[in-house]
Amino acid sequence: MKYYLTMAWRNIWRNKRRSLITISSILFAVFFSIVMRGFQLGSYRKMVDNVVQAYTGYIQIFDHNYQSDKVIENSILISDELVAEMEHSKNVTLALPRLESFALASSGNQTKGVLLVGTDPEKDDRLTHLSKKVVSGKYLSNGDSSAMVSERLAKFLKIDIGDTLVLISQGYHGAGAAGKYAVKGILRFPSPDLDNKLVYLTLGQAQSFFSAENRVTSVSIDLADSKEQSETSAILQKKLGSLYDVRTWDKILVELVQQIESDNASGKIMLGLLYLIIGFGVFGTVQMMTNERRREFGVVVAVGMQKHRLGLILALEMFLMGILATIGGIAMSIPVVYLGYIHPIRLTGQMAESLINYGLEPVMPMAWEAGYFVSQTLVAMLIILAAVILPVWNVTRLHVTKALRT
Repeated sequence: MKYYLTMAWRNIWRNKRRSLITISSILFAVFFSIVMRGFQLGSYRKMVDNVVQAYTGYIQIFDHNYQSDKVIENSILISDELVAEMEHSKNVTLALPRLESFALASSGNQTKGVLLVGTDPEKDDRLTHLSKKVVSGKYLSNGDSSAMVSERLAKFLKIDIGDTLVLISQGYHGAGAAGKYAVKGILRFPSPDLDNKLVYLTLGQAQSFFSAENRVTSVSIDLADSKEQSETSAILQKKLGSLYDVRTWDKILVELVQQIESDNASGKIMLGLLYLIIGFGVFGTVQMMTNERRREFGVVVAVGMQKHRLGLILALEMFLMGILATIGGIAMSIPVVYLGYIHPIRLTGQMAESLINYGLEPVMPMAWEAGYFVSQTLVAMLIILAAVILPVWNVTRLHVTKALRT
């Protein structure tokens, strides 16, 4: 085998120009496929982080009836001991109880339906960085009896810092719910839907407003390692029992998952087209190389070289060029991908506005993980294998007389 490898290596560099053309075509195939896939996976990760870290957390815990009927009656009776038990579970870094329900918000002659969220301001800030969304006034603290209002809602209600917001709703078990709260802060959310309807109170104030003492509608869980969310979800479900419904973000945000899957499928089709084009290019280059050397093959077979050994040498030539090209493509792509990972491309103009309207940050990051480097390398090697089959087949069925006349 060492003899064949030596012959193949020498044959590669006998015609440097031809070999460099072949190596370059494979190298750029690997480079562009890795960069394209890096952008795709990076955008999906960013999309998930924008939604998950903005509100839901990687896991949420509900009453077992809440998802089928999202009313305050299907809430969880919470205690500090239960929250501590959740936070002491493996891979869990934070458990954030929230009480959510709809209410009617009024100021002067303006009235609008809102989503009222009772939360622990300190924990919510750790999970969602909520304090960074404050554009006017101050962020809530746990002892406050004030409210924070989303910016577009505040403009619609014509209220500002220090103004009074009136809230009316139906509380736990049909109890009347009404209250007046001074506006302490105004928040800006990138999603127009959220920015039009959110009102925040502290958890204690919301429980008092809804007459739902010690009750919450959900508990959001943050994780040390998001890749282990399924295992952590199973551990929490087993620990809490059947009265609770423990769901990972992908079971809650079904539309987002479908959107990612749809985009991923179209992305794979684009990659497939790229590989198809490059595959034909590699095949054409290899076929040209084989035709140019047809007389050479005829001579070596005429002097005693067995055809299957000649085919093996030709296959080893392609294999060695493929390895060189793949290593070169990976080496070229690593700095590009890493730079895109730590310094994502920030979009501007209409494209940025469209992403902001969907609640997404206007950036194009790249994923930094070994998986897709390996997968794109394997695909490139498969292209090389497919491209060399026909030339090797032609060599093994070579007519020496015809080849010598070429």
